[in-house]
Amino acid sequence: MNDTQKTNQILFVDDDNVFLDTIGELFSAWSHGRWQVYRAQSADQALEILKVQKMDLAVVDANMPVLDGVQFLRLLTRRHPDLKKVMLTGLATEERRSLCLGNGAELFIEKPRSSDGLRSVFVMLDELMTWRPREGFQGMLRKVGLQDVIQMECLGRNSCILEITNQQSSGRIYIEDGSLIHAVVEKLSGEKALQKLLSFTGGSFQLLPFETPPQRTINGPWEFLLMEAARVTDEIAQKKADGVEPVAAETASPTETIANVTVAETLICSGAGEVLYEWQCPDFILRLALLQNITQSAAALAAELPFGNFDRLEIKLGDGRAVLQSRADRLVFVRAENQLASA
Repeated sequence: MNDTQKTNQILFVDDDNVFLDTIGELFSAWSHGRWQVYRAQSADQALEILKVQKMDLAVVDANMPVLDGVQFLRLLTRRHPDLKKVMLTGLATEERRSLCLGNGAELFIEKPRSSDGLRSVFVMLDELMTWRPREGFQGMLRKVGLQDVIQMECLGRNSCILEITNQQSSGRIYIEDGSLIHAVVEKLSGEKALQKLLSFTGGSFQLLPFETPPQRTINGPWEFLLMEAARVTDEIAQKKADGVEPVAAETASPTETIANVTVAETLICSGAGEVLYEWQCPDFILRLALLQNITQSAAALAAELPFGNFDRLEIKLGDGRAVLQSRADRLVFVRAENQLASA
């Protein structure tokens, strides 16, 4: 082995000691010294090893006593965000696959039953060790929402695919030059798919290189699309809280309204009033004052009336409408103009 070649530290976690011994001997030999294999028969043993030794990869069995593999996977994702993780299981189902991938696993592999199968697993893991993230910052954001991610990509006029996965399903949102052009999840596509994906309360996401989607199903300003999705999500949540089961028609967004408007100005500020983004605002100071006054009035009204919090206001204008959103961490003002269809 070249002296400058990095030795990969691999941790296998499985309650089957015979399987661990077999894996340890074979994978160490096949790697020709490039792998340093560690073994743990339980989650607590694995955590003790991780306290004293930095690992490059953890391969976890899905079926373990006390703390099962999925629970341990969640724990590893929180405590060791830079650690690559693979789930190995003797019972592979699509439901379990989605669950594991949605909780931070890079790969979901069925346990092999032959030496050839073990060799295939080794090749996949060895290839995983060569994967490197794309250029850019890497880290963890607390309480980050999909709307925030989409907003950053659109403001930056980026092109990418946002792949979202949770315990139930997975889908994709396509962004081209800062515009939302397509979304798909399960049997849904377009704005209904976008709204469903944005209604997820948890899961994981990753940004993939842009590829042209099979069709373009979304039109209109991304600001209104995101606000409309937030409105629909809030309405559904409120209906569920009131014990009313929402029907499918209530989740559909007014495509005609969104598609026939053009954003005329946009202002995004922090909750403290710091301007984060401004586009074509003739007087952003007045817009900010309006946002702050509405925020104060909404807070006072919410304190007096038992209707919950007010965080969104829509104003009809002669040539369009303005939407104002007030949150603790974000103030948004968007004005749109109607576009009349040509005769």
